Amino acid sequence: MPVIIIPARKGSTRLKNKLLLPVKGKPVIYWTAVNAAKTRNIDKVIVATDSKEIADIFKDQEKIEAVLTPSDLKSGSDRVAFVAKNLKDDKIINVQGDEPLLDPEDIEKVVNGLDEAPVATLSFPIKKEEDYLNPNIVKVVVDKENFALYFSRSPIPFYRDIDFSNMIESFKNPVKKHIGVYGYRKDALMDFAYSLKPSPLEEIEKLEQLRLLYNGYRIKVFQAKKDTLGIDTEEDFKKFCLIMNEKN
Repeated sequence: MPVIIIPARKGSTRLKNKLLLPVKGKPVIYWTAVNAAKTRNIDKVIVATDSKEIADIFKDQEKIEAVLTPSDLKSGSDRVAFVAKNLKDDKIINVQGDEPLLDPEDIEKVVNGLDEAPVATLSFPIKKEEDYLNPNIVKVVVDKENFALYFSRSPIPFYRDIDFSNMIESFKNPVKKHIGVYGYRKDALMDFAYSLKPSPLEEIEKLEQLRLLYNGYRIKVFQAKKDTLGIDTEEDFKKFCLIMNEKN
């Protein structure tokens, strides 16, 4: 059975302790885990954290458990791999702790995508030029079978002889935002975390997924049903609060 692992480091740079910020009486990481647990046909949700405070949130949750991990792990992917190496599950889904609004049906697409490829992820069409030019929004271009060709913080594909509005009108969803949910077959995750060295492209762009492409892994990219909101800034957090308050 597939398992969802949510890396949840307490420390954060741009928004302090963002995973513990309260929304309707519960912290952000709680909403992320509960939402992920709605995904069909998964074994369980594991929150992989370096914080006892975060782990204690899930003491009494039926389908969600927390596992304490070393604080010196370099990345969320390393935290996921640390937990996954002791599991029998072959499909490992990495859901970011600051993504509480992912559609569970989109997570399910990633799970099912691992029948086609060793790694799977999500994208969503970019419609605004400001997002296309924003280096904090990662772009992905795909081949005709929706396997990733490249991920970049730069505006790709570059519009040489056409302006942005004409580009998105003339071509079918040519500009895609990468949504950072990853599905791995376990052997691919173990290879990524423990065998493959960071590639030059990864070091330049600061994008871990480029390590996989550099080493010949194929990444299947599925279009999400809806866009998501990663919580990186105070503004993002305020948007999330508004969305949650509008639900009731």
